[in-house]
Amino acid sequence: MGETLKAGTCPKCNSAEVYTDTVYTKSSERMILPVSGFARIYFDIYICVNCGYFEEYVSDKDLKDEKKIEKIKKNWKKVK
Repeated sequence: MGETLKAGTCPKCNSAEVYTDTVYTKSSERMILPVSGFARIYFDIYICVNCGYFEEYVSDKDLKDEKKIEKIKKNWKKVK
């Protein structure tokens, strides 16, 4: 997977000033991706406050939801 902000160090500037929103209840539209009808996927966001680099990841809970993941596989184009 390589270096990511999830590890706590910024892969761009090597700062340890990395923060995440995973402790908050999701409510912002920026953190939601509709996959179909009523199915939504939530993101965990990681930000380096030193350089501004950020990464988004599907929440662990949604990543383990086979129905949501299957909808993505069915409706999205796979990257080669």
